[in-house]
Amino acid sequence: MTRKRENLGHAGRQIARLELHDPEWRLLITAYGGGGEAAEELGRMEAAKDDAELRQELFGLLLHQETIYTAALAALPHLANLAEKAEERETLTDLYITCGWMEAAREAGADLRDIASSGEFRRERQSELAADTVQRIAEGYLDGLGRLSRLYGRIVDLAAADLEISRQEGEDADSVYLLAAYAAYAGNRAAARLLFAYPEGDEYMGTCPNCEADWYLWPKEDSPGAYVVYGSDPVTEAQTDASPSAVLPATDSALRWELRTLEREARRCGSLRLAAAIPALDGRTFCPSCGHEGSVWEALQAGLGCRKSE
Repeated sequence: MTRKRENLGHAGRQIARLELHDPEWRLLITAYGGGGEAAEELGRMEAAKDDAELRQELFGLLLHQETIYTAALAALPHLANLAEKAEERETLTDLYITCGWMEAAREAGADLRDIASSGEFRRERQSELAADTVQRIAEGYLDGLGRLSRLYGRIVDLAAADLEISRQEGEDADSVYLLAAYAAYAGNRAAARLLFAYPEGDEYMGTCPNCEADWYLWPKEDSPGAYVVYGSDPVTEAQTDASPSAVLPATDSALRWELRTLEREARRCGSLRLAAAIPALDGRTFCPSCGHEGSVWEALQAGLGCRKSE
């Protein structure tokens, strides 16, 4: 039996989604159990959208250790509704960032817009869903993603006073999470995952593209934007065997376009330390272990892959 598609999306087009009263939520999974609990908490949030504790309870079901579940895919259009209606800046920002984090964590295929091919539908605990159910979840997710992405300017405008303080003090604060979400909505998943993994915006871990040795990307003291690479953790191990390798930052013309956009938005949001670091993140250096010259960006992405599999 085909269910009615009553939700109107952008430009008045009918958008399918899994409504909260649909019994098929019970067939979905969360981090800790069935999707029915997530649907119930979403219903409670509609009446108390500014309840931060309730939001965190729901987020804990949908996103756990950089992993999301089918209930998260079905929940996203409902979270987008809450974000669009949010009156409190904290509520709006929290919803925007967390949904961006879910998109960055999603097991996407080659076509980011093909939500139905996401790995979450093939999890071991997830039973096979009817094709119509998958289609409604996928269409609702994609619609919600688009609506959330359009809230970025509003969030930046609402946070203008705090962002000005960040610019003056040179602190990244929570704006790095905002930028990570912005990157996720823009399809720049590599940058989004990196920023969500390292929100402090100063120290990073990577893996040598040649020998797979660990790289510890560390800021050089008293040199904003300058980085070096150690072969072992400079905090826990004495660096007596070898000097760190200096990173040659990417030039403006060589900087990949997605990082050029991110650098611009970082300055807009007051994340001055991150903005200064971006050319180094796309730079080149020599591996302290094998001496091979390699891309810092490739090493960072390889390091994220190892981090995800741990």
